[in-house]
Amino acid sequence: MNEKAWNVDVRDGFLRVATPARKRAKIRLADVIGIAIETNDSGPWGSDVIWHISDGKFTLHFPMGATGEETVLPVFQKLPGFDNQAMIDAMGCTRNEIFVVYKKTK
Repeated sequence: MNEKAWNVDVRDGFLRVATPARKRAKIRLADVIGIAIETNDSGPWGSDVIWHISDGKFTLHFPMGATGEETVLPVFQKLPGFDNQAMIDAMGCTRNEIFVVYKKTK
């Protein structure tokens, strides 16, 4: 998979994702209830780190290395309770696992 063919950005309070097939989706950041990082053992030849962002009704997905990812991460890290250690653990993982890095609290 060509990770750079995916595009992500944050504008006007929305996280937007465009897939290589030109499908587009967005989630309002204020509605995000959870963020997880999925890792797998397909690297370095496959996409071995995938972001999942959910508002409870819909989940956006994009691979690590997507164009614009570097602008999205600082926004995620400002969410109250974002777990930087879980993110670091995910980035170092080479197994099939899921790391919850953010869960909205009431």
